[in-house]
Amino acid sequence: MDWMITTAVYLSVLQAALGFNIDPVAWKTLREPAAAGFGYKVAQLKMPDFAVNMSLGLTMTSDQTSENTLVCGPTIPKDCKSITKYNGACFEINKNNGVGSPIPSSLEECQIKADIAILLDGSGSVTGPQFITMKTFVKNLIDSLLRRDTQVGGAFDNAAAKGELDTISSSPSSQHVFQVSSFDALEIMRESLQERLFSIEGSDTSGDSLEMEMAQEGFSAAYVPGGIQMATVGAFSWRGGYQQYSSRGQITSSKQPMDMEPNSYLGYSMAVGKTKDGMITILGAPRYQHRGVVWMFSATVDKIDPFQYEFQIGMYFGAEVCTMDVDSDSAGYTDLILISAPMFTEREKEGRVYVCGLTGLKVDCQFEAPLLLEGDPAHRGRFGSSLAPLPDVNSDRFNDLAVGAPLENDGHGSIYIFNGEGRGTINPKYSQRIAASNVQSGLQFFGLSISQSSFDLSGDSLPDLAVGSKGSVLLLRSKPIVMVEAQVTFNPTLISTDNCSMPLTNRVRVCFTMILYSAVQTVQARINYTLTLDATRKAPNYRAYVTGKQRAASNNFNIDLRRQKCFSHNIFIEACPDDALNELSNELVFTFEGLPSSVNLRPSLAQQAQTTTYHPLGFEIHCGTDNKCVDNLKVDFDFTRSSEVRVGIDELLNVTVTVWNRAENSYNSRAILTYPDMLSYRKFTVLQGRVECNSLDSKDGLRGTSDCTIDKPIFRGNTKAVFIISYGIDRYSQLDRKIFLTANVTSGNLEHSSGSELYQMKEIDVKYSIYLSIESSLQYRNFTFGENNLQKPVQHSIKVLNVLRAFNVTVLINVPVKLGDKDIWVDPTSIQIQDCQRGKDEEPTVPNFVDKLKKNQTVDCSVAWCAVFKCNGIMGKNERNIYNISANLSSGWIEQIGLDSAKFLLVSTVSLEYDRDQYIFFSTGSTNNPPIRRIETEVEVYPETNLTKEIVGGSLGGLLLLALITAGLFKAGFFKSRYKQMMDEAGEGEGATDKEATLPAEQ
Repeated sequence: MDWMITTAVYLSVLQAALGFNIDPVAWKTLREPAAAGFGYKVAQLKMPDFAVNMSLGLTMTSDQTSENTLVCGPTIPKDCKSITKYNGACFEINKNNGVGSPIPSSLEECQIKADIAILLDGSGSVTGPQFITMKTFVKNLIDSLLRRDTQVGGAFDNAAAKGELDTISSSPSSQHVFQVSSFDALEIMRESLQERLFSIEGSDTSGDSLEMEMAQEGFSAAYVPGGIQMATVGAFSWRGGYQQYSSRGQITSSKQPMDMEPNSYLGYSMAVGKTKDGMITILGAPRYQHRGVVWMFSATVDKIDPFQYEFQIGMYFGAEVCTMDVDSDSAGYTDLILISAPMFTEREKEGRVYVCGLTGLKVDCQFEAPLLLEGDPAHRGRFGSSLAPLPDVNSDRFNDLAVGAPLENDGHGSIYIFNGEGRGTINPKYSQRIAASNVQSGLQFFGLSISQSSFDLSGDSLPDLAVGSKGSVLLLRSKPIVMVEAQVTFNPTLISTDNCSMPLTNRVRVCFTMILYSAVQTVQARINYTLTLDATRKAPNYRAYVTGKQRAASNNFNIDLRRQKCFSHNIFIEACPDDALNELSNELVFTFEGLPSSVNLRPSLAQQAQTTTYHPLGFEIHCGTDNKCVDNLKVDFDFTRSSEVRVGIDELLNVTVTVWNRAENSYNSRAILTYPDMLSYRKFTVLQGRVECNSLDSKDGLRGTSDCTIDKPIFRGNTKAVFIISYGIDRYSQLDRKIFLTANVTSGNLEHSSGSELYQMKEIDVKYSIYLSIESSLQYRNFTFGENNLQKPVQHSIKVLNVLRAFNVTVLINVPVKLGDKDIWVDPTSIQIQDCQRGKDEEPTVPNFVDKLKKNQTVDCSVAWCAVFKCNGIMGKNERNIYNISANLSSGWIEQIGLDSAKFLLVSTVSLEYDRDQYIFFSTGSTNNPPIRRIETEVEVYPETNLTKEIVGGSLGGLLLLALITAGLFKAGFFKSRYKQMMDEAGEGEGATDKEATLPAEQ
């Protein structure tokens, strides 16, 4: 009986499963090294004589209530004279390993004869006429052999040749190997074979159709109340169906859908379910129309077909079916029907499982948007080749599901675990994938089939799970489930907001408790945790730390079921942080590692365990009995001592900001100012309250922002803060004629009073500084009084330089041209200045010019008519313009003044005209008015004089003086001594000449 027990265990294993808490290392391996199909051979069992070569164990199922196991072999051959039939039988093995009688108790007797069977693959590629052609070919082949004089009878004289004929012929060879003396006897054989020709699969040619000859009862099977159901997958030309037997082995019913097509394989898979309206039977027909279909049999017959929404040729829909009672309710009603299509391909995936709901007798698969179970997309392995509902392996009170993918990882195989959820559903994301390589090396087709039974074979009070692979059975232990709960407390429980001078100290206590969910006595685990303070803020903006500005505290320890484990840490909180309203969100993260027990059993952490939790630590809030602060904020500002921005003159624009809180405390109050890009933040000055400001100047077209905290962390009620923000002014800025600033006040309070004034916007005029330098030279001319027809040339060069910025300017030049009724210039109309336009002459403002000029000899436009020249244009920065005034100055205007001797200043002026609403002249003075440059010509006049008397008197006086000097020198002997010296010099000169004349004769 040992072999029988081993075989029964293996065949149950072929319906095995794993959960996330399954130890992937095999606890026990059952192996038959000599047989790759270990578990399918049952020669050691005492079976009826007809139960030979039946593939016993190809189908197995168990009854959880009685703990009996049903073992079936669907391929029992029965050789009839005309055909070899294939039927099946099942045996029930009780929990004491007793084997019951076969069901059915005997096989049907032979009814027909056949010696030749033509088998087709059912693909439909051979049509009726083609099949007739094939038969004709066989006939013609035999006819051609009959016409040949071939000696074949000699093979019967050779024992080896005779043995080869017996080997390749159908059994028994005595009925299928014929010795004939001539070819005439072949016609008799042909007629005999023709009578035995059958249409078996995929043919509608002549011959009888099969009914139950190839039924293969037991290809799939299931327990039902009062008996069992056995699929007849090959019945009626492989249309399929099932038969129900009583517990005594008697047929009670038989089901075959009338509209099922041949070669559909109905009954390839089978599952039964329970509803409040009665039992249901689910049968898969994966060859139906080469794509598959599923039938549900109950009081009615319903077809489950995805054809209308999606299908693939060869998807094998219905290859495996199973039913699940997810919530394990007391009635045991089925919640889900699962249908596999292991050959459905999509991108890199192969295989899927459809999840269908069941309400009463109505199945809803929602094929338009189905709930699917799928494997790892990185592997293609016929996912869904096996299905098995599992008990609650993860201790969450919901049953689970195992799905096999035996061809993953190049045929090594894998299995997947999916966990049931509330309301009769299943989580479509698998909780665990166990590959064959994680279980044991060298496995192939791991997960080929999966057991629905999970008994405790290891004696640890936990279900042991098993998976079958090619030639091996692997028993795996489930691990106990524990829950670990973490608790974090702070002392003090709130952060004080009264002290802003130094960091605040707090003590945090971290505790862990481990609770057992599974039926074991002792477990141990190792916990490694990290507590991160103010975790929702990014560094360096966090408000709490452990030490050295590090905000994380870590620890690790072992824990068991006996007592709670607690640890304490000192932490520090920044004094008066920017945000004192929003609590600190402190993150606790821990990892779990199960430690082996005395029997090498490691616990697993429950999936619903929260390994990451957040624990708040709030600030003290003083907001009355309702603990709800409603502030009343107001903001206002003005431009300190400024009515306009003078770009290039003023270095700073000072903005005085006042913020009031007229109600309950305001938390994390801030005043935010925005300013244009022509301004840049320089400094802030606090006049009242506690204010801190940070600014970010304009960038990428965005306005600059000054963000100022007000009395952080708490701006108390009925107080105000006053401060000045100073912005630098770029002297080369060029913007609009007005700029605006805004001020907005905010707080962390959830509610503001309706009377709050949270926003202000104000404008200020902008003027841009300009500066032009004007240069000219002084000219001098003179005239004789009374001579009115004299003229002298005068030329002035006026140089105008624009220093700061380009702008539109008019250079205004006023030249005096007429005094009274006398022209100052020889031809006043000839005076022209290049690039300038002469306008209308201006009258003098002083009518009595004579009196004024006698007192002040300045001839300007106040006493004289003046020509006005306007020189318009845009002058660029550092651009220089030169204006020349050239004319002949007349003397005719001088005599009317009545001064025969005087120095007059003839004054022309240069002034500037521009848009004074936009520009302001740069000046060191307070008026900032542009200068008026004087262009001066000094004109001197003197009377005409008679010098005869002076000349005669001067001549006589000079002669008399010369006579007196000569007489004095003579009397002193000056002339005598000088005469003697001259004579001596003359005599010496004559002697030298004579001497030089005689020198050449001596040679």
